[in-house]
Amino acid sequence: MKATTFIRSLLCVTSIWFTSHAQAHERGGHAAGTRDRSGTWQNDRGGSGTFNQSVTRARGSADRSTNWTNAQGGTGSHSSSNTWNSSTGTGTHDSSTTYANGKSSSSQGDWTKTGTGSASYTGTHTGVNGQTTDVSKSVTDSNGTKTIDSIYTNPTTGKSSTVDKTITGSDGTKQVDTTATGPNGKTATSDQTYTATGSGFNQTGTVTGPNGKTSTDQRTVNYSTSNGETTRTSTGSVTSPNGTTKDFGNTETYTKTITPSASSTSSPPVD
Repeated sequence: MKATTFIRSLLCVTSIWFTSHAQAHERGGHAAGTRDRSGTWQNDRGGSGTFNQSVTRARGSADRSTNWTNAQGGTGSHSSSNTWNSSTGTGTHDSSTTYANGKSSSSQGDWTKTGTGSASYTGTHTGVNGQTTDVSKSVTDSNGTKTIDSIYTNPTTGKSSTVDKTITGSDGTKQVDTTATGPNGKTATSDQTYTATGSGFNQTGTVTGPNGKTSTDQRTVNYSTSNGETTRTSTGSVTSPNGTTKDFGNTETYTKTITPSASSTSSPPVD
């Protein structure tokens, strides 16, 4: 795998929290009700298309559905349903994705509270090739530090990969440190810093591959609103160990509607 591809796939996981946080701030938080978004997207590789998304939150549940169409007419969709029962300390996760080539993947599992600020997850993930992977996670959140330890096991071979992540920080800054170990015992690490700005966030960090070589990366995400439309721009670059820099970026422009609910929400551990 090329260094830039490896880095971007690893960073995709580490940026989920901060991206969701920034979008929640832009939309006014995770209050109960339904939030619909629809608009257009385009990236620096010439790709473009349209999308629509609906997120409904109620007490102890969050449901999300997204559909998109690319410039060639290909379509895709993603849906997820998460529940959390505060009285029993249990929850469920169910999601599926269908891609433009007609292939699909899915995940299902259950959450259980294991203590104050901690929970465990057990489930399965089915990839586009039909291969099923057993997934187990342990999450702890204490004194401003969140730790997520994940194990992915191939039930056919019995071999496992692990991803251990630590998230620390406050007041608009998050440090996300990730260590991924493959079934062959080789390890890659990612150290990323996310800093909130008045209109989004900045990300800077490094990724060290199994060969011990280190790449650097940076990204800036901004939100702006005009005439009822919100534009999200993301630009950045990855510099490989040999000094080669690859730029990337994309833009989304969308409108949104919010339908409030009278009920409050108790968010499940995943969304």
